[in-house]
Amino acid sequence: MRYYDIALFNSSGTSTSGSTPFRRWTSHPNGQYDPTAPLVEFDMPVSAYGAPVGAQAITIHGVPLTDLSQAYQLAGMEVVVTGGMKMGLPLANPNQAGLLLKGQVFQSYGNWQGTDMRLELVVYPSQYTNDLPGNFVVNWLPGQSLIDALKTTLKIPYPNIPVSINIGQNFVFDTAEVHFCATLEELAQYVSDLTASVFKQEVTITLQAGKFVIFDKTYQPSPIEIAFTDLIGQPTWIQPKVMQMKTVMRADLQIGSRITMPQGFQNAPGLVTTLGSSLPSSVKYQSAFQNNFTVTELRHLGNSRSPSGEDWATVFNCFEGG
Repeated sequence: MRYYDIALFNSSGTSTSGSTPFRRWTSHPNGQYDPTAPLVEFDMPVSAYGAPVGAQAITIHGVPLTDLSQAYQLAGMEVVVTGGMKMGLPLANPNQAGLLLKGQVFQSYGNWQGTDMRLELVVYPSQYTNDLPGNFVVNWLPGQSLIDALKTTLKIPYPNIPVSINIGQNFVFDTAEVHFCATLEELAQYVSDLTASVFKQEVTITLQAGKFVIFDKTYQPSPIEIAFTDLIGQPTWIQPKVMQMKTVMRADLQIGSRITMPQGFQNAPGLVTTLGSSLPSSVKYQSAFQNNFTVTELRHLGNSRSPSGEDWATVFNCFEGG
């Protein structure tokens, strides 16, 4: 069954401290599916911060009038969204469900149209903007690795967010490099441009699922195999060496993840083989997309009550190789 859990926390007591949510909406209260759970829609793109794609949008239908009248109070709160699939359908895989988004409500407003009362949330993973800048100071000392410099830089504006850095050890300067950025986007763009021009090896900074993930082309995680039953529709090329695919909503794949495309059909009930005389059709038993790909962008699209499987999915952009 389709699963979601959206929780709002006061900025003074975030989810990491184990506080009680200020508001919570879930399809599985106490672990049991609730067919009367509110209709939830969301569009949550995730990309590297060097090339931001905008905010995430979440809509919750059927909220009480008290939530609509106090919607403005939700701005600035932390929002945590988990989702995916729970048991209940033949191909559902609960292991692919997990944390989809962790960020801050930038705007919040209610709408009442006919009998539909809904709450709209506009979310950014980072709370800092040009109007409300953060203290991103890069103090890259001579002989110091970029790993240590970035840990020190991010610890000041984000003391409670874990950092995972998977880059080479060759990012070292002979002289000091000092730079100030107002936002996380500026920091990611600065680091990306600097490493690409000086070291010919771009470093990517992302903030996804409540954790900083920083990597370069030397990062080689174990590939995750994609099954034919995971796919919705056909993968397609959208740019040279860039593939786009759509799967059932899943949280186990992130930017930088390596995937292996299906190598062929599995032996399954209902699979019909052809005769040797129909040789041209035999190529359809293998995917045109072979070997490994690396995820560069993703987008979670959800409508919890839509009858279409395409409305509870994750779209991935992946480049060939890795």
